[in-house]
Order: sequence, then C-alpha cells, then structure tokens
Amino acid sequence: RLAQFGYTRLEILDGGIGAWQDAGYEIFSGVNVPSKAFGEFVEQEYETPRLPATQVKAKIDAGEKVVILDSRPMVEFNNMSIPGGSCCPGAELVYRVSDAVEDPDTLVVVNCAGRTRSIIG
Repeated sequence: RLAQFGYTRLEILDGGIGAWQDAGYEIFSGVNVPSKAFGEFVEQEYETPRLPATQVKAKIDAGEKVVILDSRPMVEFNNMSIPGGSCCPGAELVYRVSDAVEDPDTLVVVNCAGRTRSIIG
C-alpha cells in the first residue's frame, strides 16, 4: 500500500518488534514514542546543534544576542519556563521566528521540557 504513495524502498522486519527486542536491540516505550524516536533520529542524523544550560545562561548574562523560543504549548510554558523565553509552540515556530529575531546574528535557542520538541520545533 505504501508503494501507491511513492515509497520505493520498503522492507518488513521479519518477526516484528519482538524479534528486534529478542536480538538485544534497543526499543522505545512510553508516551509519544514515534515522535520521540523521530526526534532522536533527526538529532543524530543531522547533528542538531545544542548548548548546555550553563552556556546559554552565560551568553545571556554577557549581554549576547540570544532569543529563547519555548516550543511547548502555552499551558506548559505558563507552568514552567526559562526567564525571558517566549512561547512559540510547535509549527508556530516557523511562522513566528522572523518576528522574534530581528538580527540574523542572534543565537536562537529552542527549548522544551525534554528535548524532542526542541529538536523538531
């Protein structure tokens, strides 16, 4: 069925995820697993830039041009956020980043409560 949508390189894992696990390979479990696994793939494959919190804080304290965009929904942002950050959930980031960042030399830091939403946006 996927071939009908243009996918040409298709394989089926013999034995399914159980066989994968039985072979000793890592599996993901929990909430929103497909999106988290995708985020981890993107981070590793494309080497998403990242900074430790201490470096971000040092840059802010030094007066460097830094904009913090929090990719979580407003309810999560209101519960806990980095001081000076702006709520810019999910796909809104693409539309709002140019309004939030006037100078192209500004460091844009995208954060979330974990890491997946900051990797993907």
